[in-house]
Amino acid sequence: METILITGARAPIAMELARSFHSQGHTVIMADSLILPVSRWSNTVSNYFKLPSPRFAPQEFADTLQQIITTHQVTHLIPTCEEAFYISSFKDGFPCKVWTSGIELLNQLHNKFLFTQVAKEYFPIPETELVNKFTTWTESENYVFKPVYSRFAGQIISNKTLVNTYFTNSEQKNWIAQKRIQGKEICIYSIWDEGKLKAYVAYHPLYRVGKGAGIFFEPVNHPDAHEKVKLFGEAISYTGQLCFDVIIDQNDIPWFIECNPRGTSGAHLVHTDLANAFLYSGTEIQQNTAEYAVKGAMAFLYPQKLLTKRVRQAKDVIFRKKDFLPFLLQFVSILEVTYIMLIKRMTWLQATTRDIEWNGNEH
Repeated sequence: METILITGARAPIAMELARSFHSQGHTVIMADSLILPVSRWSNTVSNYFKLPSPRFAPQEFADTLQQIITTHQVTHLIPTCEEAFYISSFKDGFPCKVWTSGIELLNQLHNKFLFTQVAKEYFPIPETELVNKFTTWTESENYVFKPVYSRFAGQIISNKTLVNTYFTNSEQKNWIAQKRIQGKEICIYSIWDEGKLKAYVAYHPLYRVGKGAGIFFEPVNHPDAHEKVKLFGEAISYTGQLCFDVIIDQNDIPWFIECNPRGTSGAHLVHTDLANAFLYSGTEIQQNTAEYAVKGAMAFLYPQKLLTKRVRQAKDVIFRKKDFLPFLLQFVSILEVTYIMLIKRMTWLQATTRDIEWNGNEH
């Protein structure tokens, strides 16, 4: 049996991973730089460790991980959130299997401009330029503007008046202008081991936290997008979780907008097969057809939707009869993030990642 260290315990997908590994008899350890992340309450977790912030104390973060790995004889380290970038920076020093690629590749994929340059031979990519080289201001309403390092779509500017007044010369090199694509958004989640595709799912985020993270996941089948992702991951010999935001246009062309070289909510659709995807070779695991929802978040944001048949029938990503504490105590975890939001005077979504963000680092 293996000993699995999962970081990013604040993410519900960390708990999804823990439950899958635990069901196969493996020992699961969790760690995060929050005190009360939702996954720590799971009875599938044998130990929880509070980490220093990787963003504000990266060396201390790495040293603490090293101590945990050595003391508990960890065999696999799986990051789930943006701490993956910091773990990647130190991965060669960890005496276990680390489920990330190297930091240079991760940064190229995470940076919204560099990704378009790396991936343009493999995917349809919308026209994308750095703002300091953008000249088509009279047509700015046909573009979206966003920082090269950002998350949750929280900093996207698409209003022409805001675009024309926002940018200064010093900021422009850190933003992109990307041609707007009309169509249906899908998200792709995949797991890789040295260029071998272990699992793949695609889904439509029917409901979101504002413009950010999805909280209701509708499975989608798009063979062309699947094949393109497979060719790309093989070409870059990727290891870890690799995710994409894609828009399917009216001609069924999958336009790849950006890449997240870390875990995303798509892991819920792999569900109990996650452990098999990480630990065992064999045929590629693909998604089931069930719909999933973060019903606790929906109770706050879309309470009226909880009464609909579709949402009632969707599987909750947190609640399990045999592991019910995370469902009961998830609001305690929400309160910790809310406290950070208030004392740091930021949005709630910003507070969820403030201490783990990777911004290049920091440009």
